[in-house]
Amino acid sequence: MKKTSLIILLLFFNRFLTAQPTVSLQPVITGLSQPMQLVNAGDGTGRIFIPLKGGNILVYDKNFNALGTFLSLIGIQTDGEQGLLSMCFHPQYKTNGFFFVFYANGGGDLEVARYKVDENNPNVANSASKKIVITIPHPTFTNHNGGTLRFGKDGFLYLSTGDGGGGGDPNNNAQNTGSLLGKMLRINVNSSENPPFYSIPAGNPYGNEIASVGLRNPFRWNFDRLTGDMWIGDVGQSAREEFTHSLVDSLVGVNYGWRCYEGNVPYNTGGCGNVNNYKFPVVAYPNTGTASAVGGTVYRGETYLSLKGYYLGVDFYTTQLFKIKYNSANKTYSINSSQNISQSFLTDFGETEDGEMYATFLFGSNSVCRVVADGPKQYTFIGNGNWTDANNWSNNTVPPSNTLTGSIIVIRPTIGGECIVNAPVTIATGTQVMIENQKQMRFSSNLTFQ
Repeated sequence: MKKTSLIILLLFFNRFLTAQPTVSLQPVITGLSQPMQLVNAGDGTGRIFIPLKGGNILVYDKNFNALGTFLSLIGIQTDGEQGLLSMCFHPQYKTNGFFFVFYANGGGDLEVARYKVDENNPNVANSASKKIVITIPHPTFTNHNGGTLRFGKDGFLYLSTGDGGGGGDPNNNAQNTGSLLGKMLRINVNSSENPPFYSIPAGNPYGNEIASVGLRNPFRWNFDRLTGDMWIGDVGQSAREEFTHSLVDSLVGVNYGWRCYEGNVPYNTGGCGNVNNYKFPVVAYPNTGTASAVGGTVYRGETYLSLKGYYLGVDFYTTQLFKIKYNSANKTYSINSSQNISQSFLTDFGETEDGEMYATFLFGSNSVCRVVADGPKQYTFIGNGNWTDANNWSNNTVPPSNTLTGSIIVIRPTIGGECIVNAPVTIATGTQVMIENQKQMRFSSNLTFQ
């Protein structure tokens, strides 16, 4: 190839990757009953777990084949915004078998419980292993429960809670450092069989479970799996919905503003401090009718090259999609909100172990959909054996011969395995093929580069 042609190709490749990706949804599981999340155990099995609002947790293999019911919670409240809200696995789940669930208990209070997997069946939890970690009183109203559990890079368990419900935070819970409502909580869970099952991290600013204050209803939030940054979707009152970004070294001691501010607009500033004391959102979009911000996550998967590094958040009702990319070098944001997704009632953007992104839908389709982006893709050989066997490729997809310019094929066989080119393979112009260090590729047929 001539040098001038190579320069043109590189310029085209760069323009393709810097263009705003177009996102679509590809159903992978249907016929569910109010799925709330998609989570993974991080144990190397590739399995996914789907907590349902009514209390069941379903488990699937990495190819979305059903493996049964992992756990059934009983005695929980499921009206309105209540129910089984979230689950997450301990960072050392592979060795200790612990996972955590967050729900509204029989009295309507918020509760986190710890369970352990069955010692004889990895696809079933030991229901008798339940230990209540923390119960947070949630009197008077049934809404604004918050709703997400995540472990941070610091090893602590983080939990978002709503302000307790009602209009305008009538008890001013979100700004009250003596109340656990309207907060981001942070606790150090332990493996004890006797209470207490957690302790207060030394860095918590108020000497209790509170990491940060000033949230209204942070139903969904997540950590960027690469950087450890926190992205929060906070549901507004009537004027603003918001998405907020906090860097990994600034996760505690933050005041997100509610009820003094709704988004970046004053709401009830009586008794509030200097405006500089509050952290305002990256995006505060107007609520022009029925709207609720659902926080997502940053795409760190390998497949969709145009989507890498983008944070996705969405509106539960209007389906407006927010694509935000943070530039850490100059601390700026690229924001695009010109696209709507094809379904409403999205409850979460979840990730598989390999970082691919999926969405769950509470009503309507009651489904799990893969988040797909346009543009060039990466195809990764992760198995052992023939090139033509889809099971050997990430996402069960053999690279097509007409791959888009800028696509990448990575040869990364399992430990001790090899990739065998067992049939004629044609590599399209502009597609890169990379064999990772110390990985093997063997030819019993032709590999042709166009």
